[in-house]
Amino acid sequence: MHRMKVSCVIWTLLVLPAGVAGAETPVDFPASAAPYLAAYRWGAANKNGGAAANEAYAHWLGRAVVWAEDFEPTERWDSLEGGGWQLGEWSRWKKGAAGRRLVLSVPLLPGGWDRSGPRQGDAIGKPVSLSAGARGEYNARFKKLAENLVHYGLADSVLRLGWEFNGGWYTWRAGEDPQAFAEYWRQIVRTIRAVPGAEKLQFCWNPAQGYQQFPAEKAWPGDEWVDFVGLDLYDDSWAAETYPFPPGATAVQIDQRRRTVWEKVLLNGDHGLTFWRNFAAQHRKPFSIPEWGVDSRPDKHSGLDNPKFVEQMHTFITDPANRVFFHCYFDVQAPDGGHQLSPGLHGTDVTRFPNASARFKSLFGGVREHRAK
Repeated sequence: MHRMKVSCVIWTLLVLPAGVAGAETPVDFPASAAPYLAAYRWGAANKNGGAAANEAYAHWLGRAVVWAEDFEPTERWDSLEGGGWQLGEWSRWKKGAAGRRLVLSVPLLPGGWDRSGPRQGDAIGKPVSLSAGARGEYNARFKKLAENLVHYGLADSVLRLGWEFNGGWYTWRAGEDPQAFAEYWRQIVRTIRAVPGAEKLQFCWNPAQGYQQFPAEKAWPGDEWVDFVGLDLYDDSWAAETYPFPPGATAVQIDQRRRTVWEKVLLNGDHGLTFWRNFAAQHRKPFSIPEWGVDSRPDKHSGLDNPKFVEQMHTFITDPANRVFFHCYFDVQAPDGGHQLSPGLHGTDVTRFPNASARFKSLFGGVREHRAK
């Protein structure tokens, strides 16, 4: 079985809630500085993002090291293979301080939602599919990705292959054929592991919070092929009597709705944090939260400036029983929802979430990372 590429492994006894399969099963967990904090501050392609933005974020928090997260573009195959414009910048960043690590989100299929194929580069207009990936037809693309990561000194990165595959919004959505997704995943991991120097790359299997289009566990590729179970989670809800807040809601009413969202949707809801924490433990995998944040959505199904959500996430993340290895705050104002807490690259951005920002900095700031032994 492929195991975590981290030394100093200890054995702990994880006691799960009553009735959960796998209770009192010994699980391996790295004795290191986990949980590690990462940040997404736009990628290398953005003039306000990349390595400089990551360093500014770490400075704002008063931390020596913050891991970085980035996304490969989805328009063409050669971008998925890892371009020097992106990997070169992160390579220089990584060499700048000990303990830095890249979390790279890797699309499984390029092109538009309809799977009509790449919009640029080679194979323009050639349809793509999970089933073709499951047959190994794209393996050469991921071999090249692994070779590029080794070349740029990023061979200890965490790869989020086909993130949020249980939703319906990405080209690689798996609801129509979960087994094809799982076999495609195995093809990719097998291919990457065979590349000399790529042995320390790790793989994060990463659904979105909630049931979404199908129960994501149906696309589990098997314990041998996964290093981390991940979950993307934001302070959002479409459940009744939660968000949006009704017109004229009092502070007490707002607080109650936020509590309901945390307790009945995000933490204990269908395929929420508790479900996936337990799933990870049952499969002997560390847990991760590769995207999380407060939110201000255009449709108002979000908790807005909610410092309590930050406190609740901090409590969950730092509880050793949850075995969170890394988490990434999504510190940007995205079109589908704003999450930014920091003052940005130049220190001049004004957050929409002043209370959450202050609470985040007080809880997660001022910690100097220690290198794992």
